[in-house]
Amino acid sequence: MLAGFLIRLFYFPEGIPITLDATSYFWYANDLSVSGTFPNNVDIVNNGWPTFLSVFFHFFNSENFLDYMDLQRYITIIISVTTIIPVFILCRKFCGNELSLLGASLFVFQPRIIENSLLGVTEPLFILLELSCLVLFLQNDLKFKYLSFAFLALACLVRYEGTLLIIPLSILFILQYRKKKIILKYSIAISIFLLILLSMAFVKMDTMGYDGIVSHSVAAGLKFGQPDYVPDFTVYLGAITFIKSVTLAVFPIFFIFLPLGIFAFFRKRNFDKSVILSFLICMSLPIIYITSRDIADPRYFLPLFPIFSIISVYTVREITRKFDKTKLIPTLFIIIIITTSIIYLDYNKIDYEHELDAYHVGLEVSKRTSVINDYYPEVKYVHNKIDAAVNLESFPILSSEIKQKVKLVNGESVCKTTDLSCFDSLNEFIDYGKNEGLTHIVADENENRPQFLKDVFHNEEKYPYLIKVYDSSEQGYDYHLKIFRIAYEKFE
Repeated sequence: MLAGFLIRLFYFPEGIPITLDATSYFWYANDLSVSGTFPNNVDIVNNGWPTFLSVFFHFFNSENFLDYMDLQRYITIIISVTTIIPVFILCRKFCGNELSLLGASLFVFQPRIIENSLLGVTEPLFILLELSCLVLFLQNDLKFKYLSFAFLALACLVRYEGTLLIIPLSILFILQYRKKKIILKYSIAISIFLLILLSMAFVKMDTMGYDGIVSHSVAAGLKFGQPDYVPDFTVYLGAITFIKSVTLAVFPIFFIFLPLGIFAFFRKRNFDKSVILSFLICMSLPIIYITSRDIADPRYFLPLFPIFSIISVYTVREITRKFDKTKLIPTLFIIIIITTSIIYLDYNKIDYEHELDAYHVGLEVSKRTSVINDYYPEVKYVHNKIDAAVNLESFPILSSEIKQKVKLVNGESVCKTTDLSCFDSLNEFIDYGKNEGLTHIVADENENRPQFLKDVFHNEEKYPYLIKVYDSSEQGYDYHLKIFRIAYEKFE
């Protein structure tokens, strides 16, 4: 646990705001902690994580919004490292104490788990809750099995795809107690699950107009049921994307341990292993659906990592059986796992200096502009109220009181993407942007920009109707960005 904390703290992005999905959770938690009521102006599907986060925000005292964002990251780090306790308990049930330590190491030193714990998003809490549900269900005491239904309901509040696990949980519960007053026992178990789930569903209905669980499942079903529905994926494309996603997710550590471990783990089946298998299958279904739509993101596989850890331990178990040094081999593997993880993290680590520069330059963009072109991903520090929050005299305040200053023009309605790829020239883009209120052009040294933006950056003298108002290199930033005001009288 100590090593897990230290590695995460070493890669902690100090002074860099959270972005993308994490900002929605941040503002929801902020508004809930400030007002004491569930907000209706921050639209997120599942509010379990920001509701939990708001408790810590409520007792935290700072006037700097970045301190709250750091707190959000610290909480996900603590949750991520704490998850090795149920991982250890789960591994011990199948492998004994010594190999269970290896299983815990396989999880806590996973590079993707470490990277995800620094983002301030939902996965760490979801993994802890759904894994606790699994560990509790595998206990022989009926009270623990009831408690597993409660933890599953809490997991569903964090991510709604957790509701699929109620199917194997119910079937296995009924099979195990089918001869012992099963109707009464299952009624108690499912009532615990529904009471927790419905309590937050009513809150969501009251504030947002949908429950965030059934509503999304029904919407997906209605979409598939439409006569004119044309799927945006194929079986072949989905299979290729799934295989690619699995390979990326398990690399580098699980890639070595899983193949032999799967065979060894399921070679002799029993009830407990059937529970593991059913959880693995049901948790894979949402991933199969997502990847079938050509969305390859290893992040979706993270909830499977605790199960991958226990299966991987069986690989080491098979190896130790062939040698007398049963204590030395797991220790060697732990050292290899830590070393491999650090090498991988160091090779793929985010360029924090660039991110910090992009954040500070983004503040300059906010000061000087009002409506600009999209320049993702660096624009994330401008277009999510971060640029406005940094200038607040007092914090926390409600997000509705923070005015978003900068508006983006990305041509999504024309291009169907946000990268401006459908515009052939700067003139064409400005003609489009004029109707959207476009006032400034932002150009940087990113090679993925459209050709006309790269040309503006390198050959600004060719565009007399663009008046340069800012150049980040003049302030000593390594991230080079220029801002140009559009002189429409010259452009016309």
